[in-house]
Amino acid sequence: MIYFDNAATSQYRPKCVIDAAVNAFACPANPGRSGHYDAVNAALTVHSAREAVKKLVNNPDAEVVFTKNCTEALNLAILGTARQGHVITTVTEHNSVLRPLFELQRAGTIRLTVLDTESGTIKPSTVERKICPDTYMIAINHASNVTGAINDIAEIGKIISKQGIILLVDGAQSLGHIAFDMRSLGADIIASAGHKGLHGAQGTGFLCYNKRLKIRPIFFGGTGTESESTYQPKTPPESLESGTVNTPGIAALGAGINWTLNNFEKINSKIQTLCAYITEELKRIPQVELFCQSNLGVISLRVGGCSSSQISDILNDRYGIAVRSGLHCAPLMHKSLNTFSTGLTRISVGYNNTMREAKTLVRAIREIAAETIDK
Repeated sequence: MIYFDNAATSQYRPKCVIDAAVNAFACPANPGRSGHYDAVNAALTVHSAREAVKKLVNNPDAEVVFTKNCTEALNLAILGTARQGHVITTVTEHNSVLRPLFELQRAGTIRLTVLDTESGTIKPSTVERKICPDTYMIAINHASNVTGAINDIAEIGKIISKQGIILLVDGAQSLGHIAFDMRSLGADIIASAGHKGLHGAQGTGFLCYNKRLKIRPIFFGGTGTESESTYQPKTPPESLESGTVNTPGIAALGAGINWTLNNFEKINSKIQTLCAYITEELKRIPQVELFCQSNLGVISLRVGGCSSSQISDILNDRYGIAVRSGLHCAPLMHKSLNTFSTGLTRISVGYNNTMREAKTLVRAIREIAAETIDK
């Protein structure tokens, strides 16, 4: 199988990530629950991963909360800060942002403004025009999982820097590919998955936020702290991490972050080179309509009048090439692109891919496109 579905889950795992997970599995213990050596070592592993997240976003004073994925992290950020007022989001968002916000709107808790794109991205000036006296949050992704379009987080951060508005950034598609500095960008909260550009394990994610914010727990249980009380502790990260954490996954995530940071230029130079080659070659095929706005590795396309599922099925069954089809959990983006009825076939390049695989992919799409003419 030639794997071009790295925006869903990166297939490449460096040896240090596998070793970190195996070591945690080989000597399991519950961090923060017991005082014996194995439990202490597990707690130190989790602490080391928290420090890796802080290094990744260049914010040593931030709070870091581990979650089972980016979806949970975004829900925690949105529901844990929800109040009566106004929230701004965009059509480029994943359902992990849209669904909790639309639920809050349906419950009458918030008024919601959804901004459309202009030339593929969200203009900071448009954000500024939509801010109201009761706006308390702007929820926006750093990079689209459909087109790879990169939003100007720094400029948005400047606009709201003195207004007390929370800037929540979905970094699922950008972290590991774009350097992210929470402080210079003005981001109050960043959420991400561990299994995409950070080369960690599935079932991991995190929320990193400025300590001035107060995020309420959205689920409750054992934390290993204040066990005499029947009420949830108020101090993070324990207050937001009920139950046993995924120590092997967190160990792998910490190793993945450190490996990605140490190899950042090499990883992304390769991805950008392959992405540039694929897009330039696909532009030469008349039947192919491209939806790609960066070299982050996300290339979406439509071939003739075919549905995206038809194209992905042919790539899988006939050529052994893995891609993703459909709406990519971003329905409003597809409505904005006028691709809602067909969906798009998404090619996502990772460090695992080679130029030989890229050429095989282009040749396959060229052959499929030629068949659409005959039909």
